[in-house]
Amino acid sequence: MSYEPTTWSDGDVITADKMNKLEQGVKNEQTGPAGDPGAAAGFGTPTATVDANTGTPEVTVEATGPDTAKVFSFAFKNLKGEPGAKGDPGEKGDPGEKGDPGAGLTGSASALAALESPESADAPSIAAKVNEVIAQLKARGVVS
Repeated sequence: MSYEPTTWSDGDVITADKMNKLEQGVKNEQTGPAGDPGAAAGFGTPTATVDANTGTPEVTVEATGPDTAKVFSFAFKNLKGEPGAKGDPGEKGDPGEKGDPGAGLTGSASALAALESPESADAPSIAAKVNEVIAQLKARGVVS
């Protein structure tokens, strides 16, 4: 029951009943009247980041903005695991397509005679044999 105040006039007598009514009204109305509704809580757009490190996983959360537009930023760290063990080799694949033949060797093969006794060959004999090999390689298009 809500309190009904007494309307006092000059000359009214203060009685115990009127004082007790006042005391009881004060006791019953210790909670003040309801205030105006507050602004609704709100949220901005949350953000999240993840690094590429390994280690003990952790997250930090930062809240910014007013209570009516809070923005939460999540920063995740160390979510990547340690590298795993190397797996078994896979099955052998199909052979690839044959490539272009290319220019290839030119000319015809020819036999080169070896030095008769390489361990006792002199410098001019060795130089002549090397020059003979180079001439054959040029003739076949291997070197220019």
